[in-house]
Amino acid sequence: MARSRIGPLALEAPLGPPGSSVYRAIHVQQRSQVAVRVFSMPMGMTPERKQEFAQSLERIKQLKHPGIVRCYGGGFDAKDAYLVYELIEGESLDVHLSRRERLTWEVALEYGLQICEALQYAHSNGWVHGRIRPDKLLLTLGGEVVKLNEVWSGPMQQRPPRPDELIYQSPEQIEGNKPLDVASDLYSLGATLYYALTGKPPYQGENAGAVRQSVLASPPPPVATLVYDCPVWLSAIVEQLMQPDPLKRPFSATATAMALREAQKRAESGVGVMQHALSGFSPLQLNVDKDEAEKVVLGKKKQKRKKRAESDEIDDQPSMMERPVVLGAILVGIIGLIIYLMQPPGLSTLETRAKWFLKQGDVGSLNEARDRYLIPIVERFPDSVTAEWARNQLEEIEMVNAEQRIQTNRRFGREPNSEGERKYVEANQFEQFGDRVTALDKYRAIVNLLKDVEEEKPFVNLARRQIQKIEDSPPDSNELRDFLQTKLDEADKKYNNGDLLGAKQIWDGIISLYANNREMAPQVERAQSRLSKTKEL
Repeated sequence: MARSRIGPLALEAPLGPPGSSVYRAIHVQQRSQVAVRVFSMPMGMTPERKQEFAQSLERIKQLKHPGIVRCYGGGFDAKDAYLVYELIEGESLDVHLSRRERLTWEVALEYGLQICEALQYAHSNGWVHGRIRPDKLLLTLGGEVVKLNEVWSGPMQQRPPRPDELIYQSPEQIEGNKPLDVASDLYSLGATLYYALTGKPPYQGENAGAVRQSVLASPPPPVATLVYDCPVWLSAIVEQLMQPDPLKRPFSATATAMALREAQKRAESGVGVMQHALSGFSPLQLNVDKDEAEKVVLGKKKQKRKKRAESDEIDDQPSMMERPVVLGAILVGIIGLIIYLMQPPGLSTLETRAKWFLKQGDVGSLNEARDRYLIPIVERFPDSVTAEWARNQLEEIEMVNAEQRIQTNRRFGREPNSEGERKYVEANQFEQFGDRVTALDKYRAIVNLLKDVEEEKPFVNLARRQIQKIEDSPPDSNELRDFLQTKLDEADKKYNNGDLLGAKQIWDGIISLYANNREMAPQVERAQSRLSKTKEL
């Protein structure tokens, strides 16, 4: 019989595959939804182990980072222990990849940067994750944000890892000859990125023993040999992260993030591998010898002439391939092929390719469509019907990018980057609170004030979109007053039912949003009065 209660929590459905020890749950007193991980301990725990568990729990509760799923606490119930985490409404990376097969390199790189930031925070606070793999990464906000899940290294009896979990463990972790450290997490990050980029695990094996042997034998083939559109820079970082020797991996998550940013920069600028090898120091490690690069870049023609001269000394008689007529025909063919390959794709081809990327829906694919196809359509065929379609798509993509910037700034507690973003965020707060009247006024103000400012066009378009949504079901003149009255009544009900936190959130929201609205002064005063009384208790 499935259990329905542990500690103060009522267990609901399992989160994850069948047999998962993680559940959706409700805190009975607080009426809040959480995620709970249950540890089975058939033999119980000694007092010393329980004390160590409690100490580790207090430390992990201090980990507060936007890229890490928050742990609220835990405890013991009968023969089980449990940890309580914030509930993330999203899906794990492995579930996401089961539908998409693989990620575009832009999206994988963005996820890698986010994970590095979370890892750097955890490592600087003395925590090593130890189990980074696709099912431990949760995607939120439509797949734009990735969070590290189940950061825990306290005392707890664990089952042996399954073969599909061993795939992402470092060689030293599999051998168990040293404690887990930063290098182990970075290896697992590399293995996870490998899977995300290629759609295939870096290793295969029918059982745990076969997987161990495969991991310890040799690194997998580079990503760039399997996925031809993956920049060599990103492939090189994954290869470096998965080096069997921990000392050959990046020094830290921060160093990895630096390498990822450089890879992004060099991929976008089109720098070649040989030019990179000649450029000096870089956090990217490529297996290209500088002297060899100089020979390739600077001395290729000279070397060919030298070899040709040596060959001529051996055989003075010209071969068929060296006769002028044959050489001329080959040259004409090569020139024709070069001219053909250099011809830019036509309008129909650009449109078809753009639509394919747009259909993918993720931010990386949308930007790929913008840079490679939509902008060329507008520039080369400005008067065509397709160009008008492309301009509309470009505006939609800029709106998506603007929303992503807003979400990123919120996630990291950053200030808005522009006046348009600041005003849009303010208007959206009212709409999210439920006040469509004030939100509509503020959205209209954005359009009126910033419609002629080119840099603010994405936020103006976002405001127009929200105006249309609200006007499809327009609020009447009394809606705001009725809405606030409903919220105040809701707060009173929460307070009477013992939900003080929920009531205070509503009162604080009314005060912060409407303190300067004279027409709503009675409602604000009522919220202030209720809040003051709770502080006196």
